[in-house]
Amino acid sequence: MIISTGHSFYRHEGETGGFCKVGRDEEGSSSNRAEHAAACIALEDAIAYASSRRPLILLTDSKCLLMAIQKWIGEAIDPSIKASPDGDIQREILELLRARIDLTVGLFTLFIKIKLHRGELFNEMADRWADKVRHTETNARWTSLRQRPVFTWTTSGAAHHSTMSKVDKTRAHLMAARLQLSEHNNLTAKFLKREGNCRPVLGDHWKDKRVTFRAKRRLLQSISFQFPCAANFKEWGWQESEECRLCQALHPNQPAFSECLGHIQGYCKALQKPRIAVHHGIWRDLIRHIGKQSLEEHDDGSRI
Repeated sequence: MIISTGHSFYRHEGETGGFCKVGRDEEGSSSNRAEHAAACIALEDAIAYASSRRPLILLTDSKCLLMAIQKWIGEAIDPSIKASPDGDIQREILELLRARIDLTVGLFTLFIKIKLHRGELFNEMADRWADKVRHTETNARWTSLRQRPVFTWTTSGAAHHSTMSKVDKTRAHLMAARLQLSEHNNLTAKFLKREGNCRPVLGDHWKDKRVTFRAKRRLLQSISFQFPCAANFKEWGWQESEECRLCQALHPNQPAFSECLGHIQGYCKALQKPRIAVHHGIWRDLIRHIGKQSLEEHDDGSRI
């Protein structure tokens, strides 16, 4: 049995098809949600069809659909389906595939990727069924919320809604940094307020693909006063004490200092050797880069 899917499906045997409307946009969804829904209702039709106990060839023009369901088929990485924006539909697709396997002898299901808008008969017929949904009143499926937090923010007078993503996390960090910057007058705040030579450098560093995401995250946490340390944890209500645990362990009979970013970077005795190692590493990198740019060469071939 052959079924072609796009935003709807078409079954060659019987020359019929199906479609549905897809809901739950408020929690965020991918642009391939309609293709996922079409594959799901096509599998439902294949199981309900009177002579469905036969192998099924499902033609699809969506490579993203095949890549999405591949993660849970066979010996794959098997990630959490909750993290997928269309996990509610994908779960039903996997259950339908399992249902076909669990029938008396087990049924073979093959997904085949076909090219879009190349005059392929089955794909064109599926597109015609997709056109019918625009002029048909039908209830939407997959409308139940999955308790994914939806965040709202306003930019230039326009309201935006989205679930949390890397882009939204970066935007939230930058907004928090702007709000907190005016309340501080330390060296970091003065550096960020300085015009002409600081923020462009940070922007170039942030866009540099050679810099790891961990290093970028630490930089953003440091300049936005959100570095994970005991002083911030106490201010945010996450713990009661702001004392440095390393200082307490090193000198149990002395009062411990507050564990802030400055204490970690410049004062904590327990971190003295790591700080010196990082300091020397920075100097070695500076000397190496200066040497590459220098034009003066010594007798031994070295440059300064």
